Amino acid sequence: MPKIPSTEAKPPSLLRHRNFALLWAGQSASLFGTQITYVAMPLTAVLLLNATPLEAGALVALETLPFLLFGLFVGVLLDRRARRSVMIVADVVRAAALAWIPVGHALDVLNIGQLLVVVFVVGVMTVFHDLAYQSYVPGLVGRDRLPEANGKLELSGSMAQVAGPGAAGLLVSALGAPAAIAVDAVSYLLSFFTAAGLPADEAPKPQPGASALSVRAAIREGFAVIWRQPLLRWFTTAAVIINLFSGALMSVFFLYLIRVLEMGSTQVGLIVAIGSVGALIGALLVGRLTERFGVGPTLILTMALPGLGYLVLAAVHGNSVAVIAVVAAASFVVQFSVPVFNVTVISFRQVTTPDELLGRVNATARTCALGAFSLGSLLGGAFASGVGLRTAVVVGASGTFMAALALLFSPVRAVRRLDALPADTASPSAPVSA
Repeated sequence: MPKIPSTEAKPPSLLRHRNFALLWAGQSASLFGTQITYVAMPLTAVLLLNATPLEAGALVALETLPFLLFGLFVGVLLDRRARRSVMIVADVVRAAALAWIPVGHALDVLNIGQLLVVVFVVGVMTVFHDLAYQSYVPGLVGRDRLPEANGKLELSGSMAQVAGPGAAGLLVSALGAPAAIAVDAVSYLLSFFTAAGLPADEAPKPQPGASALSVRAAIREGFAVIWRQPLLRWFTTAAVIINLFSGALMSVFFLYLIRVLEMGSTQVGLIVAIGSVGALIGALLVGRLTERFGVGPTLILTMALPGLGYLVLAAVHGNSVAVIAVVAAASFVVQFSVPVFNVTVISFRQVTTPDELLGRVNATARTCALGAFSLGSLLGGAFASGVGLRTAVVVGASGTFMAALALLFSPVRAVRRLDALPADTASPSAPVSA
């Protein structure tokens, strides 16, 4: 008997979804600009303003400290109001703050204090924007298409990581680091215009009795959801550990390349760009890796990669072509792990969390992870001031392995697919009360 062909058509790519394509375009532009600033901001501090290791650590810490300070409160806010308007305001403020860097430099009034203030303001607005957009996407594309949406957004970020640092190296060499930062300001304006073209969303419908919750009780609900869901709990634990030690490492990364390995801005941009190819490949392969090896084994292995890469970084000396190649390869290995973890964990969190709790759960997870990164950055800068840059890299690299060990001895180890969870790790189907 002839086989009857299936009438179920494969859904078209989300890039043909007008609203998602608009969101994706804006995010791609701002992510590209962010990668330029990722290189240009520390170079401005180190090369133009002679930042100390402690000041360099503070600069890195202030990028993520706002998540620790405000993330939980922003999560409560986003569960009570529309998210698109928050994204729009955040983009405008970020553009204005970054625009001051080239203006202040042109007026010859720029100093390290102003740099720290700008980074902090941009960080605060990033808390609002990132949590709003992560909570906005499920309503835009539907929860069944979240893995595809997050994969495309992560891929876009990885492509920006490849192109941005290389472009930053060229811009810094040609125009100077402050002028390169102006590109990021323009990218946020582009993100603003695309967000303004997205459909307005409504505030989430509160669960019965939620409107009477105090801010403190609402925050406790976010923690309760993560604590009572074993996979969310262990994913968050691993993120805290890896971010704590990665923050310590990244606080001295550029200082280490410039002052210990004696590299210039073009070499630094090249190393970061090659390392970012690892993130691009990780974003492309995350689905295949988790399908072939299982979610748990894949995440455990990728969480061990940063430690290996950073230890290689600590072992090299000089700035020969061979050393640059080795450092770039180490950065490649480190960055490969990031999208594999992010796409898997963010998609799981969005799919399993009710909309009226999504802002708080996203905020709680990111506050824990990025708060750890901020704390690690401060500790790394202080530690390097006392024991030296190379020793700080060795200690930080060794500490990152604890994230892989945490997952290895957790229920995550047994998970092969997130759509077929063991009974004792299944997500609660209803909101958890405080």
